Amino acid sequence: MNGDFPLNHEAIDRRVASVAPGNYALGYVIDEAFSVFYIGRSDSDIGSCLHAWVGMPTRFDRYAPANRAAWELRSRAAVPLGQPAFGRVGVGEDTGYTRFAYSYASSPAAAFEKQCRNFVDFGGRRDLDNEFAPAGEPGK
Repeated sequence: MNGDFPLNHEAIDRRVASVAPGNYALGYVIDEAFSVFYIGRSDSDIGSCLHAWVGMPTRFDRYAPANRAAWELRSRAAVPLGQPAFGRVGVGEDTGYTRFAYSYASSPAAAFEKQCRNFVDFGGRRDLDNEFAPAGEPGK
């Protein structure tokens, strides 16, 4: 895969130029290394698929450490009822994933096969946020 790049519209437009099937990994930079938390694929337009992830929160509880994730709550004492509470603290966009990597595929079937390999290589359900293992008929 090519990456890691910031998960924002500008970086996607700059890096993903072709409308084609492909695979992607989403995650964060932790201790100066790209850590993958989600594996996906697009059967027709990987760039459009990546654009849909910009600003989307993660669905699960496995996140980057609080000092590296833009959306994480900082510890603080309980606030008495009726008192205003401060909102979330972070840097940049309030998003779950902050980085991406991608690769083009020659066909939807090739993208599906690579997604299956990547899913296993990056730890499957044990280590990824993917709700399910890759499934479905490529191109559908």
